[in-house]
Amino acid sequence: MKNEKGITLMMLVITIIITLMIAVAAAYSGISTYTGMRVKTFSEQLSIIKERINITKAKAGSNSEIDLNSLGKEITEEALGEDLYSRIQDAIVNSKEDVSIENLRYFNSRLLKQDIGADIDDIEVLINFDNSLVISVNGIEYEKQRVYTQKQIDEINNR
Repeated sequence: MKNEKGITLMMLVITIIITLMIAVAAAYSGISTYTGMRVKTFSEQLSIIKERINITKAKAGSNSEIDLNSLGKEITEEALGEDLYSRIQDAIVNSKEDVSIENLRYFNSRLLKQDIGADIDDIEVLINFDNSLVISVNGIEYEKQRVYTQKQIDEINNR
């Protein structure tokens, strides 16, 4: 009988396979968690903007000096440039909202902070003050499709 010391090649291969399976499971879980956090952050940003819209509308109702149509920027190709104007048109179509471009105002992070007091970095949105609609210009990838509004996220979650 031979005394074997140490590990066999077969034990080493099995250990490596099990370790790889655990690593793959952990990586998939991490990616899923990261994606979920991005969507949650996006959703919370839209909610914050909507709250600030409602506060701004209330202030405008009691202060005749606040003109909601002067906040943000008018959405025209001349005012925003061809590239941004094109992205805005795509966002409106893909948001599946029944809204006219004339009823929307464009806001980037600076304008959101300056005009309605929402301090959110790296975001571009379209706002309809009449119905407090917020449409993201860039949207976010969620469940293998690009979404632009809170309503679209809710519809996916309620399936």
